[in-house]
Amino acid sequence: MIYQAKASAFEDVHADVEETLQKIESIADAGDETPQAPVREFQWLAEAGLLEIVLPGAALDFNEGHTSELLMLLKRIGKANLSIGRIYEGHINTLYLIHLYGTENQKHTWYNKVTNENALFGVWNTQVGNGINFISSEDELNIQGSKTFCSGAEIVTHALITGNIKTTTRTGWQMMILQMDKLEDNRIDRSTWQTMGMKASGSYTVDFSGYTVDEQELLGTPGQYLGQPYFNGGAIRFAAVQLGGAEAIASHTLAYLTGMGRTDDPIQKMRLASIMTEITTGNLWIEQAGRNYDSWSHQPERNADLIAFANMTRTVIEEIGIKVMNESNRCVGARGLMPPFSLGRLNRDLTFYLRQPAPDATRINVAEYFINSFTKASNDI
Repeated sequence: MIYQAKASAFEDVHADVEETLQKIESIADAGDETPQAPVREFQWLAEAGLLEIVLPGAALDFNEGHTSELLMLLKRIGKANLSIGRIYEGHINTLYLIHLYGTENQKHTWYNKVTNENALFGVWNTQVGNGINFISSEDELNIQGSKTFCSGAEIVTHALITGNIKTTTRTGWQMMILQMDKLEDNRIDRSTWQTMGMKASGSYTVDFSGYTVDEQELLGTPGQYLGQPYFNGGAIRFAAVQLGGAEAIASHTLAYLTGMGRTDDPIQKMRLASIMTEITTGNLWIEQAGRNYDSWSHQPERNADLIAFANMTRTVIEEIGIKVMNESNRCVGARGLMPPFSLGRLNRDLTFYLRQPAPDATRINVAEYFINSFTKASNDI
């Protein structure tokens, strides 16, 4: 690829990352055909030091401003397997929320779980009618309700979920981090994940009813989960994983055409040029999004700028993914979308993963940002 992210200490410390990702990619098709909990994949990631990579003192320490490099790592994992990338992004997201809102004691406890026990964290916010509520009785705080789309439900050890709380000291939308080993296995409803793609992510529905919450499991204060600019700004992380899926399709398309001896065809060259231009564009957006995040996230006056750029990045990557899939499908035809080739799975996974919440509202928010900026500038003249 023409595009290369800047060199970093991460590359030196974790020279075995590429080998790990190659192993993950090598079994991705099998994981789609007979979905099982990706235990091996996350054991490999743990052995490569990637579960703790953002903790204090590690190569991509949140405190040191390595967001561009983190996004490139997320992209590379997504390229190996989008389902693994989705679960891993949830782990990173949870650790970031702990970094933002955790007490020193909570950080010590949960960070040690990662470093000493290879704990895997996940963020599960989506719910339907029977969403999470708290029931307070006899000095106990119990949960009633379920979460849906719980990616990695069979292997996540610590789940960050959200729900409505109303006690003498807390009222609103509260985060908590729960230990999954306190739930019986039958609380995971595997029948709920009937999907065209991302099968290996195991994004099942989980019933948390009856779980007794310890005070130390409550993260932050009510309302902080939706706090800006972090809530909308965090979209750049899943966008990076999605770009990895698009990059995988680009690589497999080129490999297919080379294997079939079709790279001399001028029409195929035009399609490849379009694909590779889109991928390069996506990489530039992702790296700039990371730079902006590190520069702006500590400047409250730049919150609107950060959110707008994150929203644009998200929408650009969505369009890139769609364009790359369309051009790839024209390149390879029906044969290339069938086994033994991986492009069928990659298309299904990326198509499904691109369906993130509120895409139209996101675009409207981008337009409003520029309208408001123009209006303010005009009034200041």
